[in-house]
Amino acid sequence: MNPSPLPAGAPVFLTGGTGLVGSHVATLLRSEGHPVRALHRANSVTGYLEGLECELVQGDLQDPVDELARGMVGCSGIVHCAAVIYSGGPWAQVHAVNVEGSDTVFRAAATAGIGRGVHLSSVAVYGGAFEGADEEFSLDRAPLHPREHYARSKREAEAVVSRRARESGMAVSILRPSVLYGERDRLFIPTVVRVLDWPCQILLGSGRTPIPAVYAGNLADAIVATLRSPLPEGARAFNLGGDHPLSQRHLYTELARVLGKRARLVPLPAALVVSCARIGEAFGLRVPGAEELSLRRAASLAVRPNPYRSTRLRAELGWTPPVSLATALERTGRWVLEVSDATA
Repeated sequence: MNPSPLPAGAPVFLTGGTGLVGSHVATLLRSEGHPVRALHRANSVTGYLEGLECELVQGDLQDPVDELARGMVGCSGIVHCAAVIYSGGPWAQVHAVNVEGSDTVFRAAATAGIGRGVHLSSVAVYGGAFEGADEEFSLDRAPLHPREHYARSKREAEAVVSRRARESGMAVSILRPSVLYGERDRLFIPTVVRVLDWPCQILLGSGRTPIPAVYAGNLADAIVATLRSPLPEGARAFNLGGDHPLSQRHLYTELARVLGKRARLVPLPAALVVSCARIGEAFGLRVPGAEELSLRRAASLAVRPNPYRSTRLRAELGWTPPVSLATALERTGRWVLEVSDATA
């Protein structure tokens, strides 16, 4: 096993390439001359990857290890982005994809002789921790609710990937991003766009506090940066809890501007937001579209400073986000318009 940094032009095996992060990773790697071999399921829409001239490999995270390994032969690195995200499905289903699937992927990578890898995790592993949520934070200090299947699966996936890295001698970086947005986002931005069609947009608190959010293109750059860095054998976690300070106000007003809409912002006092979240949770209410995320945690993330520190990525790798906030929001809004025009 050779865990040396990814050489220029070396082939990379990618899972989750049809998703938000994976598509940005594929775009960046192809723009820099790396062949990309992308795993996809039979029913996946692969037009974007085909446009990038990626090599497509049909398969599934639950395929036999040897079968997956055959598709990886000749690659120097692997980026594992595929996952079930806030599906609301049963634990057995989430575990099969996010935990067992991650284990299978990295066992296959080791079998294929790949020495460098990236596993995409999430700040969800920190649970309800709101102080000192950096890479030195012990996850045992923040127990998870049994309903938090996504967070639990990401914790367990990190554990199995770390074990496989130690056993095989691979160098694996674990990236923990916060809320993601950008072109080809199917979760966060569509929700924001729907809210912009309302008569007014309710701000949780003043709306000026930076929210934990990252542009997917900047996350892709951080992923590739860790592949190219001289990391030691084993697994190393890196937070990316925020790339630029982005507030609710700025998000609504800038996206509204690009989309030709008008934002009508109505702030709610932070104390009222937290109280309503506590009451709603007592009645069993959850966050629409992300039912595993508690109302109180969502409210706290909106009204309190971003708790997810990203110092290790900057301090150890010298990483800085290449895409500015203005450009990220402009690209995102333009993509929304393109999709709207295409489906009109």
